[in-house]
Amino acid sequence: MRNKKAKSITVLILSLALVLTACGSKPAEGSTENKAEETTEEDGGGQASKTVFGTFESKTLDGEDVSQDIFSKADLTMVNIWGTFCGPCIKEMPELGELSRQYADKGVQIVGLISDVSDPGDETAEDIISTAKADYTHMVASNDLQNGILKEVYAVPATYFVDKDGNQVGKAYPGARDMDSWAKIIDEMLAEVQP
Repeated sequence: MRNKKAKSITVLILSLALVLTACGSKPAEGSTENKAEETTEEDGGGQASKTVFGTFESKTLDGEDVSQDIFSKADLTMVNIWGTFCGPCIKEMPELGELSRQYADKGVQIVGLISDVSDPGDETAEDIISTAKADYTHMVASNDLQNGILKEVYAVPATYFVDKDGNQVGKAYPGARDMDSWAKIIDEMLAEVQP
């Protein structure tokens, strides 16, 4: 009797811990050869830079081709990895949409990576994005991304900042944040990449 009660309490605690930490990552199915590169280079400040996304090819949710070249379009790219199943991901998207509009002329772009969608045109993802007015680019989880960055992500949302060469700036940010918190982080990361 006592052993059964202890097991029940343990299961309850573990379940609660999982729910409170974040949504579990649920990458899309399928895999191919890993093309992601993770290299370390010395930058001018003596800090190691890491190309966390490596070389990849994917599609946007709208079906357009996209690659690591997307990062060259801005001094700083905020990549928000999210899932259609993740409440905290969806909750922060309207504010990410607003930030995308506010920072568009400051050398910053926001790109979404949908961890559980591998094909363009997914209606669930499109509905979420439309409702949230998160009108920035969203990439689907191609095999390259599944076998690259998504292997390193254990919960969503997870956010990375990269410079125009795809090198990681600062640390990875697990979990959702409010608009003011993200704005402060974006300003700090932007100061690192702009002269």
